[in-house]
Amino acid sequence: MNRRELMLAGMALGIKPAITSAQQGPAMAPSGPVQEAPPGSPPTILLNDYLPNSLYRLPVTEINKAKYPVIDAHNHGHGPLNVAEMVKIMDQMGIEKTVIFTGASDAGRFTEVSRQYAAYPDRFDLWCMFDMADSDKPGFGAKAVKALEACHRAGARGIGEMSDKGRGFAPRRYSRRPPRAFEGLNGGPTHTRNPMPPDPDAPTGPHADDPRMDALWDRAGQLGMPISIHVSDPIWSYQKMDHTNDGLMNGWTWRIILEPGMYDHNQLVDSLDKTAQKHPKTIFIACHLSNLDYDLTRLGEMFDRRPNLYADISARFAETATIPRFTRRFLMKYPDRVVYGSDVSYNVPFFKTSFRIMESEDEHFYERGKVETANFNFNYHWPLNGFGLPDDVLKNVYHDNAVNIFKKAQENAA
Repeated sequence: MNRRELMLAGMALGIKPAITSAQQGPAMAPSGPVQEAPPGSPPTILLNDYLPNSLYRLPVTEINKAKYPVIDAHNHGHGPLNVAEMVKIMDQMGIEKTVIFTGASDAGRFTEVSRQYAAYPDRFDLWCMFDMADSDKPGFGAKAVKALEACHRAGARGIGEMSDKGRGFAPRRYSRRPPRAFEGLNGGPTHTRNPMPPDPDAPTGPHADDPRMDALWDRAGQLGMPISIHVSDPIWSYQKMDHTNDGLMNGWTWRIILEPGMYDHNQLVDSLDKTAQKHPKTIFIACHLSNLDYDLTRLGEMFDRRPNLYADISARFAETATIPRFTRRFLMKYPDRVVYGSDVSYNVPFFKTSFRIMESEDEHFYERGKVETANFNFNYHWPLNGFGLPDDVLKNVYHDNAVNIFKKAQENAA
């Protein structure tokens, strides 16, 4: 799902250097970034207010357009822009085509969303969702397959983003609990999100490896529809919310407290691996590097086992830009398995920074704290670094891998 639109929420949290309990509420930031301290003692700076400027005098690469045409394989729509404004940014930044996750699970709603993009038929591929209503009732599989076939006839080219953060593929993405509001960065707009702590009213559904999903995975493959699937969330969302958590600033906002019956991080990743094995004619694209940006070796092992499994890098540029040499080696080893994705409402600063990470060898730069770029996840205390990918790998990740995935899905169709 699109967590970039909500990341300003985390920027408003005044998280102190140590938090004693994952259940504890966030300490809100004071009026200024530095708290008063006794004379002669160092200042107390809230972790969330730590916004360093790089002191290194290093080359800065200004990238105003992608070096090669780009297919954005992960986007949720035009957001605050209208479609014409979105296309204007696509032209400016070199985005040839965008995959839109419409969120529609029935043909009527899918057709309604499709009309918004009808003036630009060559610039967008529109994808639908599985209808997960009544997943706990007899006849669910046949009913959901019928809805999928209707969406396919209406023009849906793929399926996504199917998301499971532990409670399965539920009919509703979040719980019914009223969302909490957080003030935006530096007085910016207020954003809301529904947290994942225990909630008895939260909906549940089958996980990827549940037999109830088999008919859906198989039918998608028969229809030539690739599936973008989001399992788990960043690893620091599951870890202790204290001074040892390397991703605390975002981990706190996106924390997931496991309840009985929920899948944990490893179970979710394993569920995708098992599903790709069980349905070899269906193409799966693991959103956000399957949330294995911290363990790309494990993702590579999954690639080795499952030729029908791919991944997008959407919303994981900051996480991988902290380990640029290892990420570069990973992409060099698997140049045909990763696709580009944005997962943000289109804005020029995002694309410039993501292309800078992909293309340049720039080191130790920050984007955190900039209001105009705070709608995507560069909001860590880590500096960013470029991968410096060679041309052939750039072409693959930016464009050719997506083309080949769509082609392979059609070739697998029954």
